[in-house]
Amino acid sequence: MNSMRRAYLTRNSPSMETGADPCGSKPFVRFVTPSDVRDLKNRVDPFVVATDASVAACAGLPAAIAAGWTAFSKNWRDFYNEDESWFHTAAQMGQAEAYECDLLHWQQTIQANKCGTGAPLITPEDAGGAAGGAQWAGTIKVVAISGAVVAVALGLRAVMR
Repeated sequence: MNSMRRAYLTRNSPSMETGADPCGSKPFVRFVTPSDVRDLKNRVDPFVVATDASVAACAGLPAAIAAGWTAFSKNWRDFYNEDESWFHTAAQMGQAEAYECDLLHWQQTIQANKCGTGAPLITPEDAGGAAGGAQWAGTIKVVAISGAVVAVALGLRAVMR
């Protein structure tokens, strides 16, 4: 987590300990597909919709927080409606994970202002601590795709002889 993000989260979230990252750390090297990005978008979207409803129903929410949430929600909706592409899948996955983490911050801020959220707090997925076999899914994809690439290369080599 970079220092600017840590300072932002520390300053704006009273429930967080200094330097704590609610989203956990992500692996340095990983393989993601456009469907992985769409899956994460589809997982986060119901939480955004429920928080939208909570903000609309909360009369006591300060105007600045409501305006900030509205901007966040609009940006999320624009991102959610984008098509996923192989050309920038990793960047889209990083952006989706950042939205997921920011959503947790927004939900905590809204609850701190005595406004209940219509959904439980989102729990950002930690790629390093996924339960069961899910933690190996990325590795298995990389191995399978690498194997396919090697098989194609060997097939082309045999044909070229």
